Amino acid sequence: MIKDIKVIKDLLEDHVEVELPYPFDGDVIIKYITQKEGEQYFSTGGRYIRMLNKKVLLQKSGKSWAVSTEICNKEGDIIYKSRFFVHKDFEKKEDKKVTELESIIKSQQEVIKKLSQQVKMKAEDNEKLKLYIQQKLQR
Repeated sequence: MIKDIKVIKDLLEDHVEVELPYPFDGDVIIKYITQKEGEQYFSTGGRYIRMLNKKVLLQKSGKSWAVSTEICNKEGDIIYKSRFFVHKDFEKKEDKKVTELESIIKSQQEVIKKLSQQVKMKAEDNEKLKLYIQQKLQR
């Protein structure tokens, strides 16, 4: 448990805070600030394993533990939210994935738009043919 602000700042120099839920994958090291017995403390954390119910499961040197994302009182009200930090390069990797996914979504939306226009044109042609057939049958 580290409480010295200068030490914490040094340890978080190349890190960014992430808000949960966050799409963690791979071997990312998560550092965190949480509350225990009414006092805040910083931990150098460990390797991300998975999310549990309002907890992040971490592992370091074969030992695993869960960190609460929220601490609630007896009534269920949130009284404290833990803060989680990852190395800034990890976030950049995620940004590349997000950009790639946004590009895919945009191209799929264009395809959907073109197909919708074609369906609309075919529906108009269908209506014209129905009118033509009705006119031929009435004669």
